[in-house]
Amino acid sequence: FGLLAAIELHPSNQKSGVFAPIGGFQAVTDAVERMARDLGVEFRCHTMVTSVDQDSVMIKDLSKPEHPAQRLQADLMIINADLPYATESLLRPSKVKEPTFDWDDSFSFSSGVISFHWSVSKALDDLNTHNVFMTAGSRSTAEASWQILRENKGDVRSGIPFNFYVHRASKTDSTAAPEGCDSIMVLVPCRTLLRDEECAKLPREEALLRYREQFSESVVDEARKAVLERLSALDSLQDLERHILDEVVDTPATWADQFHLAAGTPFALVSH
Repeated sequence: FGLLAAIELHPSNQKSGVFAPIGGFQAVTDAVERMARDLGVEFRCHTMVTSVDQDSVMIKDLSKPEHPAQRLQADLMIINADLPYATESLLRPSKVKEPTFDWDDSFSFSSGVISFHWSVSKALDDLNTHNVFMTAGSRSTAEASWQILRENKGDVRSGIPFNFYVHRASKTDSTAAPEGCDSIMVLVPCRTLLRDEECAKLPREEALLRYREQFSESVVDEARKAVLERLSALDSLQDLERHILDEVVDTPATWADQFHLAAGTPFALVSH
C-alpha cells in the first residue's frame, strides 16, 4: 500500500509532495463545474446511466424511480466509470433499462480501504499533514502486517499487525476545521469486495445491500478500535475517542455504491 511516495515523506523535502486545494478537493470540482456551465454545458444530476451502446445511452431519473429509463442519443460518449465495472454494468444491450452492479473480476485489483472521517473537539497538533503508521517491531510482524492485502482475506482488528494512514488537512488548510478543533481522515487498507455471481442478476440496490454485508458493523467496529489503540501511542491522542464529535465511515461497499468501483477499491487497478 504505497499511497504516498517516499519522496513525499522524507524530512528534507520542503517544497514537493502532495498539495491540497484550500477548501478541499470539492473546491476543484465546484470550480470545474462553474467553468463548464459558463461554456453552456448541461449537467443532469440524480440521473443514472443504465447502459451504453454505439449511439445512445439509457438514463434513469433517480428522483422518479417509478418512471422507466429513457434513451438519450449522443454523437460521442465518454465513460469515466471504473473500467471493470463499465464493461459488465454499462457496455451491454440498451434493452437493459434498470441499473445493476457487477464487474469483471479477472483483473488484479489494489487493496480495499476502510475510511474513518472524524470531526474532533480539540486540535491534534502532534499529527502532520500526512502520517503513516507502520508495524515494524520485527521482520516477521512487518511482513505479517501486509497479510490481509496479500491474501485478500481476514479483517483488521486489535492484536493483528496492520498499517494505516492519517491525513490532517487542517495542518495546511485552516478552513478544514473550526479554531481549536480538528478533522482527520484515517485510511485502513483492507480486503476488497468478493464478487458474488448471484448479485449480477439482482437490481442494483439489492446487489449493493448484499455487498454491504461483507463489511458488517462488527468488522468496522474492530477496525476503529484497532486504530484508536495504535494512535494512543501518542500521549496527546490517548483520549481521542471521547473527543470525536462526528464520524463518517466508508467501506469498500461504500466506494462501490458512490463511485461505481469494481471490487469496491478506491484505487482500482493502480499499483498501490
